[in-house]
Amino acid sequence: MPFISQSLEDMLNEVYQDGSVSFAEYKTLRDDADCRMQNLINEFGCHNNITAFQKAMDVAMQLLQLSVLDAKKAKLTDMDEAIVRDAITAQVEYLRAGSYLALRLL
Repeated sequence: MPFISQSLEDMLNEVYQDGSVSFAEYKTLRDDADCRMQNLINEFGCHNNITAFQKAMDVAMQLLQLSVLDAKKAKLTDMDEAIVRDAITAQVEYLRAGSYLALRLL
């Protein structure tokens, strides 16, 4: 995605270089995302859509985590697990593609 800063690109490359994400790396990304959003708000003011988007991302992440925990409790077969992974990945890619399209409008 050509819309990101060099510092964000460097951080993402570092996080994903080993093919996995630790909880510490996840927290670093979350905290950095919140910091970048706060910088945006400080620069341009508090807009309901911007702050609502940030809150929606927090809710979406919580729901994703809870969905996976619920699926794990269900003692899925390998096929069921593949279906869950596929569906959740499709939702995340939908958000990623939508962000790309939206940011092209800037």
